[in-house]
Amino acid sequence: MVRIYSLILLFWALFSASVFAQQIELSVDRSELARGETLTLTIRVYDQRQGMQLDLTPLTQDFDVLGTRTSSQIRSINGVTESWTDYVITLFPEKEGDLVIPALSILNQTTDPISISVVNAGPRSNQGNNELYLEIEVNKDSVYVQEQLLFTVRLFYTINGIRNPVFTELDMEDTVTQLIGSPNQYERLIDGERFGVYEKRYVIFPQRSGPLEIPDILFRGEVTDGSSNFVFRNMNTRRVTAFIEGTTIEVKERPATVPRGEDWLPVTGLTLEETWSGDINALKVGDSVVRTLILRAEGLDGAVLPPFSPQKIDGLNLYPDPADISRTFVDGSIVGTRVETSTYVALEAGTIEVPALEIPWWDINADSARTTTLPATRFEVATVEGVLPSEQTVASTQEIQALLAPEPIVDQAMIDAQAEAEVIEIDSGIVRWAQWLVVALVIFLLSALARRRFGALIQQRFAEWRAAQTPEANEKAAYGKLKSACHSGDHKAIRDSLLTWAIHYCASERGGQVRSMEDLVRLSPSPELTEQAKALQSSLFNAQPSSHFDGVQLSALVTRLRKSKRAAARQRQREEKYQLPSLYKS
Repeated sequence: MVRIYSLILLFWALFSASVFAQQIELSVDRSELARGETLTLTIRVYDQRQGMQLDLTPLTQDFDVLGTRTSSQIRSINGVTESWTDYVITLFPEKEGDLVIPALSILNQTTDPISISVVNAGPRSNQGNNELYLEIEVNKDSVYVQEQLLFTVRLFYTINGIRNPVFTELDMEDTVTQLIGSPNQYERLIDGERFGVYEKRYVIFPQRSGPLEIPDILFRGEVTDGSSNFVFRNMNTRRVTAFIEGTTIEVKERPATVPRGEDWLPVTGLTLEETWSGDINALKVGDSVVRTLILRAEGLDGAVLPPFSPQKIDGLNLYPDPADISRTFVDGSIVGTRVETSTYVALEAGTIEVPALEIPWWDINADSARTTTLPATRFEVATVEGVLPSEQTVASTQEIQALLAPEPIVDQAMIDAQAEAEVIEIDSGIVRWAQWLVVALVIFLLSALARRRFGALIQQRFAEWRAAQTPEANEKAAYGKLKSACHSGDHKAIRDSLLTWAIHYCASERGGQVRSMEDLVRLSPSPELTEQAKALQSSLFNAQPSSHFDGVQLSALVTRLRKSKRAAARQRQREEKYQLPSLYKS
């Protein structure tokens, strides 16, 4: 009897589950659509009395969920009442090809997947092409590696009230991309019809030769129709989209005529200017003067311009300041500037020659090599007393006949007569006072001369000591400056101080000279430091700072590298100190 009741309860439970399970239907408004169009997915749940939360996360793999809305309906046919709730979801395919709306879990039920096809039908939008469309423009079909490429995307529209515009971000491998300023908004008259234009301009620097594929551009936004909801007073909006296919640019290698060890600067123009803080022709030993050199390149960022100031000049001590690097945009093209300032201290008198500067570059307009030259500068440095060193000659005023005349005969009687002449007597007190006066005058002159000479020497030694404490000459000072910059968050200051510190750190590690971030990436013995340098360089070139770069993390990494290097140096010293001599002399 108990077994019979158990079977009855089991069948009743199964029957209740089948009766009370809510029916769910999925449908799409079309199974084939063009790239740039939207798709409507409807989830209908029958006999639903209240709303529910839908997990739409599986849809985000291939689609962008633009919006959702719900509607409930009840109908009665021949006395049979039926009710349902529709969940209407607007989807935007993020790529073309055969896509699948995956299975969804709704009310403990799993729906069936739905296949759709997205085809490339050219530039399109979910509005009429005369209401909303995209346009892209590049200034060249081919560029050299590291040459600037100007890219522009424009949205044309006749509908009013476009809000929250979103475009595909340009994220291409082996390129440095930067947004030029803020987006522009203006109007343009096309075939007698007035269009609003929303324009974004980019500058792209390819870092590798070969085809550069600029991706398809998708636009998504909202449009207000000017009306509002009567109850909630909010503007009525709808989602709009547009699509245009990308393009391919050929990136050429640097010409074979350009030596590999030479800096590669593909620009439209390059100028070099020089200024001095004072009159260099009035310098004396121990005096200082500041020389400022300004390198300006049309078509490159200032961060990639190489150092160019002389490292050594005979007769002068050089104390360079950190370079001032900047960039501006002129008529949509980037103009990079590198300013190098150095203090020159005269060490010795004589003729000083500041050597000429020659900076080779590639003229992309003429497609030929050019060189910008700054001529050499010569000036005279005087002694501390202000006398220019020169060879002195004594001109004789005697006539040649006088020089050839015979010597006079000595008259001994005249000499004896002069010896017997009366001797003038002088008071001894006056003599002593005269002696003391001469001694005091000699002491005064010697002290004045010592103060002048030793003062210049002390000034020179003090200047040399100060130069030895600068980050350029002292690794500890460079490390302290780098840590301060890392905690300040100023990426430009971090880059400058990192290069200064890396000159001390990497030179002894790999035997090369660090003059730019590219040299640091090439010579760095630490993969972590290489990644930090790449992330920092990317954050400087992009409008939005890279999320991969962290100044605090770089500071901690540099601290670890210094400790490791010092520990290795101490270990080498101990090994050399206690190393046993060879048993056999060679």
